[in-house]
Amino acid sequence: MDLYDKIIKIEALIESTSSEGERSAAEQAKQRLQERIEDTPIEYQVRSHSSWEKHLFVAVCKKNGLSPYRYRRQKFTSTMVRVSKDTMNRILWPEYERYAKLLRNMVDEIADDLIGKIHRDDEEETVISGEITAVRG
Repeated sequence: MDLYDKIIKIEALIESTSSEGERSAAEQAKQRLQERIEDTPIEYQVRSHSSWEKHLFVAVCKKNGLSPYRYRRQKFTSTMVRVSKDTMNRILWPEYERYAKLLRNMVDEIADDLIGKIHRDDEEETVISGEITAVRG
């Protein structure tokens, strides 16, 4: 019997009992089961756009004591992790997003600096002068 079946039985007990003490105990048991459901790990699949984002997500998982994994034949940019919904939403994902934003900003700065060193551009479009003629063949 899984937790959801137990909750259904407890709800039936709450509705059928006439004793206030039994009802209170059943409601407390229902609350405890609901908390266990919220703490039950769920398998999440996180797809990254780049190898850097994947490595970052794996690092954040390991920092928080989780063991990310990938199934055989699964794309390299996919990462699986089993974690409770609350932990994913309150800790893991916000931390990953914060670090990912920092990483993207750093990569943008480095790329802009490198491109600027390779080719000095005045941020103006290059204008081609002359007539454009259609070539018919």
